[in-house]
Amino acid sequence: MATVDDEIEAAGARIVWVLQQDSRGRAGTAESCYETMRGFGADRGICVGDGETAPTAGVFDDSPFAIGRGFDLIVPRDTMVIDYVTTHGTPSGNENLDGEEILAKVRDYTGR
Repeated sequence: MATVDDEIEAAGARIVWVLQQDSRGRAGTAESCYETMRGFGADRGICVGDGETAPTAGVFDDSPFAIGRGFDLIVPRDTMVIDYVTTHGTPSGNENLDGEEILAKVRDYTGR
């Protein structure tokens, strides 16, 4: 996915990885988020572990973005607005997009 990471950034976006829970159901941490990100083959992005959010842990899990373990936000640099959210995990209703599919969404929203 490193090549896809380059293409996502060239298209004007950065992926923010939010890990609500790891595969064992434990609250996400920054470290487990990076492990998950690397497991997907990505080597960059912003990682958030929801079990460590302050002042209240679980703030992302309680958000309207959440369906299960985690989600990605597509935020074009030139607007810094959340344009698209995709969810990851095992519960029903998650998209589980791969890097190429996320890149296509970035290009849809940035026009690059």
